Amino acid sequence: MAILPLLRRTILAASLALAPVAAAAQSPFDTVARVNDGVVTRFEVEQRELFLNVLSILEADRDTALDSLIEDRLKLDAAATAGILPTTDELEFAMENFAGRANVSKEEFIAAIADVGIQEQTFRDYVRSLLAWGDVVRERFASRARPTEEEVDRAMALGTGDRSTQVRLAEIILPMNTQVAEINEERAEVFQKMTSFSQFSNAARQYSISPSRVNGGELAWRPLSELPPQIAPLFLSMQPGEVTEPLLTNGGLVLFQFRALQDARPSLTGNVTLDFIRVALPIGTSPTAEIARIRPEVDRCEDLYGVYFGGPPEQVQRTTEARAKVPGDITRALDLLDDGEMAPLGSGFVMLCARTGIPNEDLSREDVQLQLLARRLDSYGESYLEELRADAFIEIVQ
Repeated sequence: MAILPLLRRTILAASLALAPVAAAAQSPFDTVARVNDGVVTRFEVEQRELFLNVLSILEADRDTALDSLIEDRLKLDAAATAGILPTTDELEFAMENFAGRANVSKEEFIAAIADVGIQEQTFRDYVRSLLAWGDVVRERFASRARPTEEEVDRAMALGTGDRSTQVRLAEIILPMNTQVAEINEERAEVFQKMTSFSQFSNAARQYSISPSRVNGGELAWRPLSELPPQIAPLFLSMQPGEVTEPLLTNGGLVLFQFRALQDARPSLTGNVTLDFIRVALPIGTSPTAEIARIRPEVDRCEDLYGVYFGGPPEQVQRTTEARAKVPGDITRALDLLDDGEMAPLGSGFVMLCARTGIPNEDLSREDVQLQLLARRLDSYGESYLEELRADAFIEIVQ
């Protein structure tokens, strides 16, 4: 089946599903959110909602579209501050590459989305943000994210997974009741200047009221995303041994010593073949609910053909391909699955049939380095975006 007609039908279906929303809209130029010195208009939200649904990136609603645009404002602000906004030529090249993912030219892609009222500027703005943010994250974190030779060695020997960046800390919690508050504030000033692991641990054993004091205040590795958003971004720019400013909490006065940061996801390996099925669902169908519905009937990939018997041919598509050649959004979902398991993906879901090794295939060390670097940049970028969001002025107007 030709790619472009299928793309047009997908776009038309998405636009029809969203038509009642558009019909009920008010003035398209109303401001719906303020982000620092910029605004987001109702028209932009409507366009982004339709565009995201067309791409099947998300089951997008108005809130999803608005949040996506707010993040774009933050990303572009960061790029402007760093002085690395993309040039016109860079943007045109990126748009051509983006359209190429659907095996169409930029002009064909623009014509297809125009059929349902999505303006070229919507496409252009979306790609500009992706391009600018990639430059910001690489400029800010590339030196820290670059893997060591030892890490590449380990990556080439391990399987794959998908967890977030983790941080290792040590803590001291000081009581702040009236009798000791003043002296503990003075102690905290001393502890904050420590850079030695052993000094900080000794202080934790002597003064901390946390159960971790028996371990010298040392805490287990934990995902950066699980830390409070007001402190998690701090550890992206700290050096091992540095201590945070004292934080007053209900439990007392808390200081954290930064020990290490790592990408905790097991490293990637490209020497496997993935056998999987993608299932496209009607717009408005929840992939999670659909997986729960069919789970009792489905033990292996072949069962899906019976579940969706009589549907359009493109609804159930099976692929067997080297992992390195499978698009990143699919591999990220499949990397978390065992044979016979399913996971939501875009507006449908994916099921892993089998994962098998490719005999006599050597891994490219350079490819593994690039994969590790990209993965870490992605994790650091997510944390940095949360930091930007926490520091920004954001007001939802309507």
